Amino acid sequence: MNNEILNLILLLALGIVYLFFFAKIQHLFFQKFSQTNKNNAMLIVFIASLISASINLIHIAELSTNANIFFLKMNDYVSALIYSLSYFASMWIFSLVLFRLSFLIVGLLTPEKEEDELIKNNIELALTHAIILVALSFVIAPALIQIASEFIPYPKMPF
Repeated sequence: MNNEILNLILLLALGIVYLFFFAKIQHLFFQKFSQTNKNNAMLIVFIASLISASINLIHIAELSTNANIFFLKMNDYVSALIYSLSYFASMWIFSLVLFRLSFLIVGLLTPEKEEDELIKNNIELALTHAIILVALSFVIAPALIQIASEFIPYPKMPF
């Protein structure tokens, strides 16, 4: 029971930090487009980036829980903390990279310059970007989790 509570507290703290700093970085990114309030198109892409990061967070939290339970059963608190921090930090960086990469993908699919169109409040382009970003998160996050799970030193079974 104590291990599960410790795991819950660790995941809660890391999840809050993950989302807080992701939202701050994204807010700074969108401020370069306009110094005043965001228009609707920018707000759509901003919210989509938070949804995308949250999808990634859900997947990495599940893997981190498995790793934490494994290490905490062995009373290896340091490894549980290190793995959790590593997984959350890696997924946070991936979420930022995926968001920036989505600008490249949308730029290849549309003839317009996306930054200019967001400033002009082009809702159609913003929705296209949002759908692409969220869909990529749903597709790529599980595959990343499979790769990351290989780093957990589970005991090898003889069969």
